[in-house]
Amino acid sequence: MTSLVPVSGLDTDPAERARFDAWARVLEDVACDEQGEDHDAWSAEELRGLEGSASKRRLQVLALDGDEPVGAAGVIAPLLDNEGTAQLFVAVLPAHRHRGVGDALVRWAVGEAHTLGRTTLHAETQWGADTDDDPFAGWVERHGFEPAQTVLRSDLPVHEGEVPEPVVADGYRLETHVDAMPEADLADRAFLARRMSTDVPLGDLELAEEEWDEERVRGEDERTRAMGRRVVSTFVRDLGSGRLVGYTSIQCPQATPHLAFQHDTLVTREHRGHGLGLALKLANLRALAQALPEVRTVRTWNAEENAHMLAVNRAMGFRPSGRLRTWQRHLDRG
Repeated sequence: MTSLVPVSGLDTDPAERARFDAWARVLEDVACDEQGEDHDAWSAEELRGLEGSASKRRLQVLALDGDEPVGAAGVIAPLLDNEGTAQLFVAVLPAHRHRGVGDALVRWAVGEAHTLGRTTLHAETQWGADTDDDPFAGWVERHGFEPAQTVLRSDLPVHEGEVPEPVVADGYRLETHVDAMPEADLADRAFLARRMSTDVPLGDLELAEEEWDEERVRGEDERTRAMGRRVVSTFVRDLGSGRLVGYTSIQCPQATPHLAFQHDTLVTREHRGHGLGLALKLANLRALAQALPEVRTVRTWNAEENAHMLAVNRAMGFRPSGRLRTWQRHLDRG
């Protein structure tokens, strides 16, 4: 009989830490099975670092068959904005599928989200780039979820050619920082994070603008450091107003120093049409090569409807390597 045992990366007891490690290994093994060795699963230490965030509440369980780990699940509930939503994830080891483990984990996750007062649930599936067909669609739909957005994963080999010098439009300046940015710019960084939550394509996802201030930026920077990640970021400053109006950021985990992950890229609507997005990404790649020369691949994700950024990435040499779909389900408020 399957039992569900709570786990937390904040536990310091050796036995509980080992159980959390087993939970993280399930997520990694499932990702490896579904995506190959080139998967995106985070290490146990990165997942521990995530739990230090004050902006989200995380609930997690390990599914056990006797003493054997067979599955893992989690609920991520925003605390500062979008307080009616929750992100759910479920993973079952291949040898233990079709035995009701996944169904039990979904029931647990949906129940916890409902207890937290969440009425809009999100979940993700991932698969290879060789087909448009999501192999997990039938199972996810059976649990009441509908597709909300499809995202293309792309990879760039960073040492196959020299990155061109960025061309910056008149009236703007690029500024690059490794791991930390000046305190004086944190307010602008918070403004850009708010805009990032609404200015990018969202498909059918029901999400409101996120609440960001300087303290939240500091907290997220601390979380990233706790995860053991290096960060290279480039910002664009409007010389007329003196404000930051765009940025791009790449993170590189200690566990995979050869593989870095492209995070946000944004130019605010008022400053688009000047080639600033491409300039930002080129400048940041050049800075990455200098600061972290061990990186061999940069991986990024873009919504299928984000035609402009997909075109920019193709021009830079990014090639498709996988797909991700976000699903949405609504719960009754009762």
